[in-house]
Amino acid sequence: MMLNDDDLNRYARQVIIPNFEEEGQEKLLGTKCLIVGAGGLGCPVGLYASAAGFGHIEIYDDDTIDLTNLNRQIAHKNNKIGYDKAKNLVQECSKINPNIFIKSNSVKLDQFTDISNFDLIFDCSDNPETKYTINLLSHLSKKTLISGSAVQMEGQLAVWKSGLNTNYPCYECVFPKTEEKAPISNCRDAGIIGPITGLIGSMQVNEGIKETALKNYQSSAGYLFLYDGLSQSLDKIKLTKNQKCPVCSL
Repeated sequence: MMLNDDDLNRYARQVIIPNFEEEGQEKLLGTKCLIVGAGGLGCPVGLYASAAGFGHIEIYDDDTIDLTNLNRQIAHKNNKIGYDKAKNLVQECSKINPNIFIKSNSVKLDQFTDISNFDLIFDCSDNPETKYTINLLSHLSKKTLISGSAVQMEGQLAVWKSGLNTNYPCYECVFPKTEEKAPISNCRDAGIIGPITGLIGSMQVNEGIKETALKNYQSSAGYLFLYDGLSQSLDKIKLTKNQKCPVCSL
C-alpha cells in the first residue's frame, strides 16, 4: 500500500525513524489486527493502534460500559455508561484516525471464532478462559499473539509465536491449566490502578509495531515481562517450552 500525501503528514513522526521509514508505515496500513477485549487494556491498545495506522482493526467484546470501568478504560466516558464497549471503542478510535478500517464485534470470542484472516492478535481479555482460547486459536492459525494482563499495581506482557516457530513456548506452556482454584486475578475482585493498564496496553502496541513494521528488530517472543508499579521495576524472564504442552507440543 503506497502512502499518499495525507499519510505522509499523519505518520510523519513515525516514518522518519530509522528501520521504520515509509516501508514500515506501508506494512502497518496493510496489517489486519484483532483486539480481544475493549476494557482497561483494549482501550489503549485500540487508540494507539489506530493512531499508529494499523490499517484494519476488529474489536471483540460482549460487555457494556459500567461506572466502575472509568478509572482505567480511557476510551469510555461518563455519558456512555450502558453502551456497548466494542462499538464505543470503535467510535473513539475512528475519531483519532478516520482513514483506517475499524469494526466492532459485540460477541465473546470462543473456540469457533475464525481468526485466520488476521495478521496480529492482541489479547486484552481479563479472564483465563478467553486467554486459553486465544492461545489455542493463535497457535493453530500460526498467528503472532501479543498478550497483556494487569491487576492492582502489576502487569504482564508476552509475545507468543509458537505456531510460527516450534522452539517458542505458548501461553499454556507457561500458565498450564489446573484443577486448583486460581488466585484472584481479575480487576473486579482484586482492583486495578488505571495507569498500569495504560502502560501494558501501550507496550502491547509497541510490540505489534516491532513485529510488523521494523526492518531489523529483536523479537520479544520467548520472554515474559513483569512490571511492578509499586517499585517501578520491569523484569524480563526467559521462558522455557513445555515439551508436554497439550497445545504446542503436538
